[in-house]
Amino acid sequence: MGKFCLLTTPLSADYHTPKESTFLVMKSILAATLLLFATCSLLLANPPAMLISQAAEIAQADLESRNLQGTIFIEQINYKKGGGLSGDPSYWEVLWSKPFPAQTKGRSEIGLRITMDGNYKRSVK
Repeated sequence: MGKFCLLTTPLSADYHTPKESTFLVMKSILAATLLLFATCSLLLANPPAMLISQAAEIAQADLESRNLQGTIFIEQINYKKGGGLSGDPSYWEVLWSKPFPAQTKGRSEIGLRITMDGNYKRSVK
């Protein structure tokens, strides 16, 4: 009878011992964690120049100046980061509880766009 040789290791070059596999997994987890922290730190590195409470005060004062505070209220405030290709400045987007007729006939006002220097424009649809 002929002799047989039993191979106990795969012929693939991608084989790693359990210790090497654990090291590679931990290395991948570490890399992913570092990427997450780097991304978060970039987002926190450029906070809004105006506090959200200041944007809310400006929006509320606008409603009061037009005697709308009893029927319209602030529903949502979102921070819109500027930059990009257009170079637009960052701003707070304030959305009203419901649209109402704008000064331009046939359009509805939906909120305000407040820049970081406190100036604002009405948002219409």
